[in-house]
Amino acid sequence: MSTMKIVVVGLGPIGVATASAVDTEQDMQLVGLVDVDRAKQGQSLNQLTTTEGENTSGIVVTDSIANATGNGADVAIVATTSYFDAIVPTVMELLDRKIAVVSSCEQMIWPWYRHGDLADQVNSAAKRAGRTVLGSGVNPGFVMDALAVMLSSMVLQVTGVHCVRRVEAATRRQPLQAKVGATMSAEQFKKLANQEKIGHKGLAESIALLAAGLGRRVEPESVHETLDPILAEQPTQSALGLIEPGRVCGIHNVGQWADDGLKISLDLTMAVGTADPHDRVELDGPVPLQLVVPGSVPGDSATVAALLNTARIAHQAQPGMLTAIDVPLPGCRGRG
Repeated sequence: MSTMKIVVVGLGPIGVATASAVDTEQDMQLVGLVDVDRAKQGQSLNQLTTTEGENTSGIVVTDSIANATGNGADVAIVATTSYFDAIVPTVMELLDRKIAVVSSCEQMIWPWYRHGDLADQVNSAAKRAGRTVLGSGVNPGFVMDALAVMLSSMVLQVTGVHCVRRVEAATRRQPLQAKVGATMSAEQFKKLANQEKIGHKGLAESIALLAAGLGRRVEPESVHETLDPILAEQPTQSALGLIEPGRVCGIHNVGQWADDGLKISLDLTMAVGTADPHDRVELDGPVPLQLVVPGSVPGDSATVAALLNTARIAHQAQPGMLTAIDVPLPGCRGRG
């Protein structure tokens, strides 16, 4: 079993958890850690995860991809931003070093929806480098897009897709609770929403990926999307403090798109205090199908799993800017 050399770029909660997971996999070797936060630079993975950690590996966080990959790397797992245009310089630097890229960047799930020219540039650079660039994750990346595509392989015609995801945000990391506006006033939320500085990212990209899996093309700006705050009805504790009644406890995000003979609707709730968390995929057509995941797919641990399992695919996939419907199903191949 060959060993992949992995560098992790971006050491927030997901990046640190990903690096820790890489460090336990038999077929992976953690060779580098990168973050722009000066407070993290010079620290080892053990020091990032424990208060009394010691550097037993010799690897410390650096602000330089060049330093982190000086001894070579096969795949970079990048967890730095939700925005594709913001991540492109990092991707290009990694491709210059012939390193494949897997990222949790939400807009990378289908970057052509908002950044077609940039996506084409990355595609060309990846082909020249002979390496793969691939977005991965839970949502977008699986629950409300790729899973529906896979389910559709069991029928001959689909006229509608309706995906529902209800997430209990109290079980998720603090940055996600902040992203859905926990503890804010409704006015604060709406101001940030108008500036596109809050809420889930990637709903339109999920629709574009899903539609592509069903043989359709979603044109830029053709998805109708709404984002509304959910207000607490009773005092609710969060990682950001107590949420008083009338303050924001989460989001309700809906995306809709229709083409001749096909309608797609994605309905996402992420809030502290969500009752009955679950994921549901409904396919309409002559043979309707419904799939329900009680409790919902656990976003944080599943994101880490998706990144590692996709890294194994990206290491051997064809060169280019690819998506979940362009590569084999990753599957869980880790053995710890």
